[in-house]
Amino acid sequence: MEREILSLILSVVLIVLLVRFRVDLGISMLAGAATLALVVGRAPLWTLAELGRAAIAPDTLLLLARIITIMALSALAGKLGYLDRFASGLRALISDNRIVIALIPAFGGMLPMPGGTMLTAPMVESAVSTGHATPEQKLFVSYWFRHVWEYIWPLYPGVVVGAALVNRPVSDFFLYNWPITLAAIASGAFFVLRRVDAGRNQRAKSANGGWKDILVGVWPFGVVVAGVLILKIELILVILAVIAVLVILERPSCTDIWRAFRRGTEFQIVTLIVGVAAYQHLLGAVSVVDAVPPLLIRMNLPEVVVIAAVPMIIGLITGVTLAFIAVSFPLLIPLMGGPDINMERVMLGFASGFVGCLLSPVHLCLVITREYFGASWGGIYRMLLPACAAIMVVAALIVLL
Repeated sequence: MEREILSLILSVVLIVLLVRFRVDLGISMLAGAATLALVVGRAPLWTLAELGRAAIAPDTLLLLARIITIMALSALAGKLGYLDRFASGLRALISDNRIVIALIPAFGGMLPMPGGTMLTAPMVESAVSTGHATPEQKLFVSYWFRHVWEYIWPLYPGVVVGAALVNRPVSDFFLYNWPITLAAIASGAFFVLRRVDAGRNQRAKSANGGWKDILVGVWPFGVVVAGVLILKIELILVILAVIAVLVILERPSCTDIWRAFRRGTEFQIVTLIVGVAAYQHLLGAVSVVDAVPPLLIRMNLPEVVVIAAVPMIIGLITGVTLAFIAVSFPLLIPLMGGPDINMERVMLGFASGFVGCLLSPVHLCLVITREYFGASWGGIYRMLLPACAAIMVVAALIVLL
């Protein structure tokens, strides 16, 4: 076996083992990157120098700045109660509570954060108190509909990092991945939501208050989407402008503002971005990327199968979006079209990797929400599997037809 292929296998195994033993993902990625170089025979000092070069590269620093602003907006908007305003507006306008309990986590999903399902799980629990939904149904609604935006939402680090790795604008992920978001919404509604007994809401006599609460809750995120996807403004600038307006309107304390920005500079966030950048850099520096395509050709596997299988396996094992993107995308770029990237194939890789994350028993959101609702693993997977299969069918049809 070629040294490059052996180094790749050992690095992936090391990353997976470290993550499973709860070692910080960024540290795990750095260890995997170092393994790539050391196994092919590069000197330790050379390896350290390349890791340092990747950490201070302009693209790495730009990505880190984007992630810091994303996390700051998420934290500040949550602290200022924008999700609560949105939920109260929905209850005043919509009598079918099934729609409300899906929209609550869907809106919460616009605030990326580790284990973020717990932000809306108590609200879903409260909203179905008049119905008879099972623990598994409540978990599915809280978990599934929170994640429907992760294929396209420009605030998610996975979308930002994925776009950077294939050297395409974030807006391209929206343009090519939106059918997958629609498939996720439709499959969740068809397989589970329509069968949930969630009770009814007493609609307000006047809709004005409900619409006002909804608009107030939505506007910060609507401005970001419009600025990035329509006006093509740099993500950092749009988010900073929105934060500035929030500060003027809401007058949060200096402590709240400081804590919001500090979230993006936490050790785990910084090491994760540096680890992703280092792994990508070392894959190219030691020629691992060049060694993989010939191996896949010799295995005679269809390219679309490889593009779907590799990210899904990594996602299933780690349960982390950035892990499957950072490990699999640099390897799959030659199969995705090389310099002339085929975004439909990128969509397939992203969708399959994220489906693996959704099904992963170590996905943080799934683990903590299962504990909260007291749901059984068997009941959870009986709902997740058909919904995830529907997403993969749609993604495969888009690529093949």
